[in-house]
Amino acid sequence: FSWNLYAQERFSFAWLADLHIADGSASIHDLQDCIDDINANDSLRFVVLAGDITEFGSDREIRMAHTLLKGLNKPWYIVGGNHDSKWSESGCNTFAKTFGYEHFNFEVEGVRFIGTNSGPNMRMAPALHPRESMVWLDSIANAIPKEQPVVFINHYPMDTSMLNCFQVLDVLKKANTQLVLGGHWHNNVKLDYQGQ
Repeated sequence: FSWNLYAQERFSFAWLADLHIADGSASIHDLQDCIDDINANDSLRFVVLAGDITEFGSDREIRMAHTLLKGLNKPWYIVGGNHDSKWSESGCNTFAKTFGYEHFNFEVEGVRFIGTNSGPNMRMAPALHPRESMVWLDSIANAIPKEQPVVFINHYPMDTSMLNCFQVLDVLKKANTQLVLGGHWHNNVKLDYQGQ
């Protein structure tokens, strides 16, 4: 992505989603190729990863993905998706423990990037934006300057595939949200959320 509509200076970043890292899978080599390409591209400022980093959310897969991603030579920010939690053997705790957080908030050239995890909050549950993430997101949306452009990163599209998508959209309307990036459907498409 290259962002220059509101930014103080033009900048580019890499966005990855739905890596589905698993033992013996080609996804491991695919991710390493992506890391090599990103590291070789001096124009990229940072990397955002939007969920489904692993196939089954096993402790081993999460650690494997973390080890690979540590090879990036740029700052990177990550949130989990349904595959990172749905079959979790740790009660959905290993992702946060391994990566150190479940949401992020940073600014580049005047553009605010906010990312939150989403998916089942227990084994085989339906997808949602967890309550603690909703509280955190609301506090950020209320605190940032109203004119500052916001890019929101979440694994799920803001549609009914996530139970509380309308509540998330209501919070995002409090901020100057310009773009929502997600994965999940494995398609490169532009979507419209409630006319925005």
